[in-house]
Amino acid sequence: MRGPATPPATTNDAPHGSGAPNQESGAKPPGQAHRETIPSGGVTGEGMAGWRRTFVALIIAQTMSMVAFGMALPFLPLYIQTLGVDDEGNAIRWAGAMSTTGMLVMAAVAPFWGVMADRRGRKPMVARACFGGGLIVGAMALARTPLELFGLRTLQGGFSGTVAATRTLLTSVVPTSQLGFTLGIMQTAVFVGNSFGPLLGGFISDAAGYKASFLTTGALLAISGVIVMVFVRETFTPPVAADADARHGWRDAVAMIERTPGLSAVIVTLFLVSAAQNAMGPVLPLFVKTLVADAHTQIASMAGLVLGITAVTSALAAGFGGRIGDRYGHGRMMAVCAIIGGILYMPQALVTSPYELLAWRGLLGLFTGGLMPGTMAIVALRTPAAHRGWVFGLTTTATALGNAAGPLAGAAAATALGLRATFVVTGLILTIAGVWAAWSTGRKVLAASPTR
Repeated sequence: MRGPATPPATTNDAPHGSGAPNQESGAKPPGQAHRETIPSGGVTGEGMAGWRRTFVALIIAQTMSMVAFGMALPFLPLYIQTLGVDDEGNAIRWAGAMSTTGMLVMAAVAPFWGVMADRRGRKPMVARACFGGGLIVGAMALARTPLELFGLRTLQGGFSGTVAATRTLLTSVVPTSQLGFTLGIMQTAVFVGNSFGPLLGGFISDAAGYKASFLTTGALLAISGVIVMVFVRETFTPPVAADADARHGWRDAVAMIERTPGLSAVIVTLFLVSAAQNAMGPVLPLFVKTLVADAHTQIASMAGLVLGITAVTSALAAGFGGRIGDRYGHGRMMAVCAIIGGILYMPQALVTSPYELLAWRGLLGLFTGGLMPGTMAIVALRTPAAHRGWVFGLTTTATALGNAAGPLAGAAAATALGLRATFVVTGLILTIAGVWAAWSTGRKVLAASPTR
């Protein structure tokens, strides 16, 4: 038995800040002629009582979680070198394999956790991601060999995933009229955490060693889990028998994607964008090391600064990107940001100092910051509420597969063509993602629009 079919799409979606559809037949504001279509079975209702308290608690917990992950995982290539891997190429390959395997595991289990969220509640899934991730990342400080670190990184992929779990919970408690705004603020929290995490992790690593960063990460994730358990409120209603017994296999997933307008385009774009953004993971810290001429410079701190600046500017851009997407269309905004972001990767291959790289990375963040809020808004608005956890799990699978393919492609490009070639490969992938988003979302919207 399959899940209930998605209701037909309608082109008169509610404007930001409004709880009702626009029923006027007159001229629309500029750029709104072909806005994303939204099924009537998507986000509805006035939200859960006391949703603002839950929203604030989730923002704090998510920010702490992202700070925690950013303190440790970006420094895996350098940490691996302290475990007996002296060769730079071998360190890159180990880091790429760890990131790829962890993301593949996350891709495999994400739909399962999404179904559990739909059946058992979204709050337990957020707590599971915080506590599970904290325990496993903290244990990485005890790794004695690259193989032990590889095993822990793989295990982490099966139990963490705070971003997807938090988004799913958020869309179930906030009012429809506040959905775009709250998702944008949540993405800003992710970027803020990503910006401070590498900075803080770099300072801790230089002062006390990489193991201290992993232990601190575990502690912060545990605190995030406590915040969720104590302050987050969820009024969860178990699904009716028909929904609870619905099949959630891969064929059912394909059917859900096919009958939800524009969802396939979003999922493919998520894969390509994630691959592009994560291709630099195993390479960037080592590339910064080659740019630092002064042997006395604290390399981890400089690498953390380069990693963090993109997240800082992305955080500034995320809110504006969501607003612009509300007005001109989230699909259009997603495409423009991806194409310009891809172009901005190219000059980074030519830099000769870490400060030049810092400037280009900061400019890049102004465009990559506009990608995720609109993408997640499209997913939430077009998905039936009873299956939102499952669909968010599918988008997490696409993102995780991109996260797995990206480091692998980046490491392969770095070892075969050199560190600088990774920027060119990344820019090409992101540009392709933007072109795909522009073509596919535009085609879907035009196909769903009624003839006037």
